[in-house]
Amino acid sequence: MTHDAGSATSLADEQRDVARSRILRAARTVLAERGLATTVDDVAAAAGVNRRTVFRHFATRDGLLVAAIRDGVRRYALQIPPPPEDDDLRAWLLDLLTVTHRLNARNGRIYWELAVLTPDDLSAELAEAAAERRASRRRFATNVTSRVWQARGGRGEPPPWLVDAVAVHLSGFSTQSLAGDFGRTPEEVAVVSAHVIEASLAAALAAMR
Repeated sequence: MTHDAGSATSLADEQRDVARSRILRAARTVLAERGLATTVDDVAAAAGVNRRTVFRHFATRDGLLVAAIRDGVRRYALQIPPPPEDDDLRAWLLDLLTVTHRLNARNGRIYWELAVLTPDDLSAELAEAAAERRASRRRFATNVTSRVWQARGGRGEPPPWLVDAVAVHLSGFSTQSLAGDFGRTPEEVAVVSAHVIEASLAAALAAMR
């Protein structure tokens, strides 16, 4: 009976995990479409469950949205290709930018809102999640810049303006600007971004000599 009880508990835990993952996936989809206007009913409908089921896993609407935002940030990071073992980073940079701009294109409305709203515009929970997302983006840009800077012979830390230039070309604002105004695909945006980063890197290295 102990074995049966343990099996039943494991099955119940597995079912809870599946339901939670389904709700989070639905929440990420709705957030991309509706941003912070997302309601629990929206998520429940997208997940194919009732609102009671959503509240069984998440105590509040903001708690649900924060969990979905954090899950999205985590999944974003997992899809970024790691740098190669050698120092020839040209192909890696283009690959990274292609993946990044594809992900940016799917982020949707929530990205813009979290990027532009101040903490005063958000609940405490959402402001904390927005700050975490912002810190993650800064680390991403800094790490990419440091990697290409050192691989090309840069000494010490890369100049702050180079980090800023790389950050711009990793951001969803570049994705949306070129896609919306010029009809570029994420792959085409990646090529442009790679050229700009390479040119910026060359200028920064020349200034160092």
